[in-house]
Amino acid sequence: MSPYEIYERKMSNLKLLAAIAKLPDLQVKRIYTCYFLEMTKTEIARAEGVSVKAVCKSIAQALRTLEKGFKNFEG
Repeated sequence: MSPYEIYERKMSNLKLLAAIAKLPDLQVKRIYTCYFLEMTKTEIARAEGVSVKAVCKSIAQALRTLEKGFKNFEG
């Protein structure tokens, strides 16, 4: 990778971390569990003792918030 590509990747990672830091703790936990630990939404719901629908809604809201955060960061 070129120095510019390395810089761009680092800046993208920093933007992502900044956006994640603004999420509620529960959403951060669910995003991490789903996308980094690769647990299914059903497994997350079972582990938390909540409905799958609650987990799905929480993750969807977190992703919308992250998307808005990226758009605001760029524009």
